[in-house]
Amino acid sequence: MIKITQLCFIAILSFFLGCENGFKSLEENNRYVFSINGTLDVHADSQWIRVMPIGESIIPSNQNPTGTEVSILHVNSGQRSLLNDSLYQFNDAYVWNYWSPDTILANEEYRINAIDTDGKQSSVTVNTPSALPLPDFEYSQDFETISVSGTTEDSLVLLETIYHVQPLVAVGCGPEREIRFSHLEDLRMYPDGTYSFNSTNREAIAMELGVGPFSFIVNQRKLVIISAGETWPNYTNISETEATYPDVISNVENGTGFVGGIAKREIKLTPPQPPCEN
Repeated sequence: MIKITQLCFIAILSFFLGCENGFKSLEENNRYVFSINGTLDVHADSQWIRVMPIGESIIPSNQNPTGTEVSILHVNSGQRSLLNDSLYQFNDAYVWNYWSPDTILANEEYRINAIDTDGKQSSVTVNTPSALPLPDFEYSQDFETISVSGTTEDSLVLLETIYHVQPLVAVGCGPEREIRFSHLEDLRMYPDGTYSFNSTNREAIAMELGVGPFSFIVNQRKLVIISAGETWPNYTNISETEATYPDVISNVENGTGFVGGIAKREIKLTPPQPPCEN
C-alpha cells in the first residue's frame, strides 16, 4: 500500500485554492494547451474539475468566457456528457471550474477532454478505485479519543480528523479555528485489506490553540478517509516544490496537471454546533 502525507494530498487538490502555482510564464509554449486538475470521486454527488488555458500569466485575471468545451467519457459504455462551467474568484485571480452531476462508477475508466475554440485540446484518462466501505468507529469526547477499523481494496491516501474549535477566554470564547490531524502514520494495514488506527487528540488541540487541555470547546468533529488506486502518484522521493512542476506529477496529454480517481468518506463524529458568540 502507498501512504502519502496530508501535505502531498493537498498539493494534488490545490486547484481549489486559486492560482497555478509553480508554472512559469509560457510565452513560447507550443506543447501545453490546458492545465487540468481535480478528482473523480465514486461517492460524490457531483464532480468538479478545474480547466484553465495555459497562457503567459501565472495568475489568471481574464473574467470572459473562454469558449472551452469540457466533456467526460465513460470508456466502457461510450457515454459522453458535457460539463457545466463556473467562474470562481480567488483574490485577484479568476479560474474556471467545470462540474457534472453524473454518477461516477467504481472500478471504471473515464476520459476527460478539453478543447478550445481553435480545436486544440488536452485530455486525461482516469481509473476510479473500488468503493470504500464506511468504517466502524468509537469516539470519546473526554480526551478526544477515536478508534477506527474498516476495510479497503485500495491504498488509503488520506486519513484525518477535522475539528472546529474555540478557546475559552476570560469572557466567552475566542475565534473559531479549524484544526486537522493526519493519522496515516498511526495507520495499521493488514494483508486481508483491513485497517485500524487509534488516536487521542485533546492535548494536541490544546497545543495548537495555546491553552490548557480543557480550555476549549469543540463545535464540530469529522473523520475523512480517502482511498485511491494504483495510478495515484507515489510522493516518496518528491519534494513539495517538485510536486507543483508541470512534468513531475502530471497525467494530462498535451497539457499539465493531475486528475485522480478517489473514494472519499466524510463522517460527522458528532453533530455540528453553532460557534460560541461573546
